[in-house]
Amino acid sequence: MADLADLKRMALNWLSRRDYSEAQLSQRLSRQGGEADDIAKVIAWCKAENYLDQQRFISMLVRSRVNKGYGLGYIVQECRQQNISREQVLQCAAELEIDWFALAQQLYQKKYGQSTVTEYKDKFKRMAYMQRRGFSNEQIQFAINQTE
Repeated sequence: MADLADLKRMALNWLSRRDYSEAQLSQRLSRQGGEADDIAKVIAWCKAENYLDQQRFISMLVRSRVNKGYGLGYIVQECRQQNISREQVLQCAAELEIDWFALAQQLYQKKYGQSTVTEYKDKFKRMAYMQRRGFSNEQIQFAINQTE
């Protein structure tokens, strides 16, 4: 059973390395034996000291996934697991001014080059790949049509 001082020390140790969401930090602290009210106090303290910033975490996560070639659908789904709402993600994406169509085209060209689709089966595979990466049908069609 960890006391409040230990929980603060652990939280600072983790937050000094990288940003965490409130849900991630809470989960890590509870695995270390922290009680719910102590964890809430530590999270409130981290937020007050600006060690823990949910908006900063969301921004970092969105930029990271965009740089890896993921679309909005994938990012929203991943953020949902962190107890981050779709509205927060959309707001962050709007602030970062991400062009999802250009990103889809860039990923498509990186994966498939300038090769054209000759069979429906091949086109379906390519579309499924892009959907798994979180792009909408309109973005996928744009990427395919710009390449061909």
